[in-house]
Amino acid sequence: MIKRGQHWIMSSSGIRIQRRGIYDLKDLIKSIQRYVEDRNYIFQLTETQSKTKDKGYEVMIGMKSDRDIDGYVRFHIDVFLFIIEMEKVKIKNRTLDKGFIDINFKAYLYLDYKNRWNRNFMARFFNLIYNNYIIKDKIKGEYEAKLYVDLIGLHNNVKEIMGLYLHNYGQ
Repeated sequence: MIKRGQHWIMSSSGIRIQRRGIYDLKDLIKSIQRYVEDRNYIFQLTETQSKTKDKGYEVMIGMKSDRDIDGYVRFHIDVFLFIIEMEKVKIKNRTLDKGFIDINFKAYLYLDYKNRWNRNFMARFFNLIYNNYIIKDKIKGEYEAKLYVDLIGLHNNVKEIMGLYLHNYGQ
């Protein structure tokens, strides 16, 4: 049953990339921001924390992106970075980051983001009918597919930046 509010297009645990190695954290964040802004999302850095530990730094970074599709549907993508044992390394006159990084991607549709269908019991009832009978095919076929393409494109972009190359089969 499709209800108003968050409608996950996949498991609410999301999809992840995990890697131990050397990377450029600033470049990674800028690339994520550029990718979503190129697709008309509004990018926001939601959380940044850094703690000094025995073996380097522990860093948490949260990012969210929203895109209003129409007056009823909003696309939402969250990206969370969790880094442990991070330290700065110098390679060929560049300062890069080294450590274990866990990147989690989550995406959902936000239905009735203007809260128009939450005024009373009848409005909520009609909203259930609207979501599950009138626009169900549009939600399942069009909206979910477009958001999924954006999410997987971002995921692949980050994999490429992190040096986890995509395989092109048949070439």
